[in-house]
Amino acid sequence: MAANHSEQVSTYLPLHVIEIILLNLPAKSLLRFKAVSKSWNTTISDPVFVQNHLHQSKASNSRNLFLCKCKSIFSCYDSKKFSLARVDQDRRLRTLQVVEIPCGFYRLVLCYCDGVLLLTSADERRSGVEFVLWNPSTRTQTIFRLPFELSTDFKCYGLCHDPGIGDFKVVVICSNHYAVYSCKNKAWTRKKEFGDTFRVAYHPGVFVDGVVYWLMMEKDERRFKLTYFDPRDDEFKMPNDEQGIFEVQRPTYMIDFGGRLCVYIYEQRDKVVHIWIKGKGLDNNSWKELITVENVERFASYFVPMCFVENKIVIRLDGTTIVAYNPSEKTFEEFEDIKHYFDFLSVPYVESLISPNTFFRPKRKRNCL
Repeated sequence: MAANHSEQVSTYLPLHVIEIILLNLPAKSLLRFKAVSKSWNTTISDPVFVQNHLHQSKASNSRNLFLCKCKSIFSCYDSKKFSLARVDQDRRLRTLQVVEIPCGFYRLVLCYCDGVLLLTSADERRSGVEFVLWNPSTRTQTIFRLPFELSTDFKCYGLCHDPGIGDFKVVVICSNHYAVYSCKNKAWTRKKEFGDTFRVAYHPGVFVDGVVYWLMMEKDERRFKLTYFDPRDDEFKMPNDEQGIFEVQRPTYMIDFGGRLCVYIYEQRDKVVHIWIKGKGLDNNSWKELITVENVERFASYFVPMCFVENKIVIRLDGTTIVAYNPSEKTFEEFEDIKHYFDFLSVPYVESLISPNTFFRPKRKRNCL
């Protein structure tokens, strides 16, 4: 019956129109619609469709999806589940679904990109610890180990996705050296050391423009520098800073804000936070000030800009306090009824059909959107 219905719909709608409609549906619905017919299954499973759906998800920032820890009915947080929540215009968080993390892994998100999260099974300072790349939308995953001990001290992580072949690369920075894991090759690569000039000042890495950005700090001058990991040659590079955004010696942080790279800098004397946004594209090194948040009485690493709702910017002030800042009135409006969320995580979530254990090289080209 389902197949007959699909054939009837296809008689009235051209296939490219059906594909455009499917591209605007959430991943959960598309996985269900694979069972409608062979043609729908073929379309939804096609690597080009998967990439187009990802681009559509990134372009549609109106949903404002985030992952958070959720409480159980007994007001204790559930260490095995995430809540997928949407930021609504009425200053509320609405749970769309609850997903269980892979068995044996912690709920701490080390890094993320294109809807795929990196989680760990134990204390990542030990060698031989397991990691998992997991897509909550498709429930697909791939598990790998850290076969050698990078270091026993501080480490930070980055994750990037090469859409050309579908490969995910995990970057682990430790002290003054780093290593790279390729999911396609299922192998780690030891890389050369950074040297003693820089150290990582902000983590985790932020995946934007097809690369992973980090803030590094010059040890002698105490100034921030922007650097990025290029998955094409597994090397770290420095973009130009012609506007001197990183010349300041003030608390500087970095985020993925609606698919764009943003940095925000706190001016303690004036109690303001300046949020700058980078030009779109890897080779575009221009910056413009997105917004200035005034009357910031308290600032800490918990302060994270999250998204825009109409003309207001949503900000996480601490673990459980979320506000909407009105730039015209310079006031903060606190979100209501977030008692069901424990230690809200500012992890922007993009629905995708990408599997961390499937590799492909798209061949066909479509202009569907």
